[in-house]
Amino acid sequence: MKNTILFVVIAALFLSCSSFVYYPNGANAPLLTQKDDVQIAVGIKGFGGDIRSAYAVSDKFGIQLNANLLNVTATEFGVEYRNGNYYGEAAFGYFKEIAPRLVFETYAGVGAGITSAVSQNLATNTQTTVGYQKIYLQQDIGLNFKNLKFGLAVREAYVNASKTKIDGVDQNIQQMDVFIEPILFLAIGFEKFKINAQAGISDSQFDWITSYAPFIFSIGVEYGFIYK
Repeated sequence: MKNTILFVVIAALFLSCSSFVYYPNGANAPLLTQKDDVQIAVGIKGFGGDIRSAYAVSDKFGIQLNANLLNVTATEFGVEYRNGNYYGEAAFGYFKEIAPRLVFETYAGVGAGITSAVSQNLATNTQTTVGYQKIYLQQDIGLNFKNLKFGLAVREAYVNASKTKIDGVDQNIQQMDVFIEPILFLAIGFEKFKINAQAGISDSQFDWITSYAPFIFSIGVEYGFIYK
């Protein structure tokens, strides 16, 4: 019974009989405050996670490098399902402390990734892959204290899925859409080392891409320091 419930949850969130075209990654909302601020974070989401990094190149501008990795394997009714997502992005942005401890940030970024889905039993083995590109804007606002920070990130993402292959054969399918992604984030702990968590949703604006993961969630750790 427990295994059946677990499989249903996995199928609902990840498998959906085939790979999602788009898996939204977590938001990198570092709430930078000064030049040489550095933050490195890892967020785990069940079968993979996000790697997020940010660096303040000046007292107003910052850069980011982020990655999302997912690898799901489940077996039910004699069929093995293996889904994956491999994605990386880079962003440049502006940050400002608009009130004591209250930080506003905005970032513009680009990324690329590939999703894959394999279903295999004794008779068949089918692999579907989708290559996609993303352009996004993200706005963050939050409170940044020594032992606590929390806030809201809102991301507007244009996703272009242009390379769909089934067993290596190009399907000549191109899908594109715009997603609005509000994400709540929280980090609590010590000045440099904190436990972080975030939760949000991804909402297609035109329903041109209908196969996507609608929820964004993770829990992990982060480390921040001043690079001198």
